[in-house]
Amino acid sequence: MKISDADRDPSSIKKDNIDTIKIVDNFFEKELFSKIQNHISTKIYYTPAYFTGTTEKTKENYYGDRWLFVNDKKFLKLFVDQVAKKFKIKPKTICFTSAIDLRNLDHFKPHTDSGVAKINILIMLKGPSAVTNGTVFYTDKELDIHVGFKENRAVLFPSARFHSQHASKIPNLKRYTATIFIQDYEEEC
Repeated sequence: MKISDADRDPSSIKKDNIDTIKIVDNFFEKELFSKIQNHISTKIYYTPAYFTGTTEKTKENYYGDRWLFVNDKKFLKLFVDQVAKKFKIKPKTICFTSAIDLRNLDHFKPHTDSGVAKINILIMLKGPSAVTNGTVFYTDKELDIHVGFKENRAVLFPSARFHSQHASKIPNLKRYTATIFIQDYEEEC
């Protein structure tokens, strides 16, 4: 597996045969998951991040606080190995923007990641379990699918699919997630 050092030109990313959303609960073994939760909440320094292509640092453009996996390739490998095991794919190239995010869930921001990768793996790491703080997906510009937040749940979906964090009316509701942006991979038999 290699890590790319730049976002991809969207025209260079070929369409895939993955057009479904796949969900895996109990993504990591219990003991390892507990260590990961401790690591992400006590050992990592997060920096503010804004949506790509935005020039103003406003609340509407604020993505959340982010820590990039390129800062610890051994930690990234732990996640990528689990992706291969649980989703039966062999990631070949990972985008350098793959990260762990700490987000305040105060607004919807529908977007795609088609300029970044072919498929996304979102791993729900720490936060309260609820449908209202998970991830939503859109079909024909209409909110269509809710995937509730549950610790240790992983969601694979096409990067070209419109999606958003689910906005919550609960003030200051935050969650930790990891996103692995896979630019190239092989499917295992």
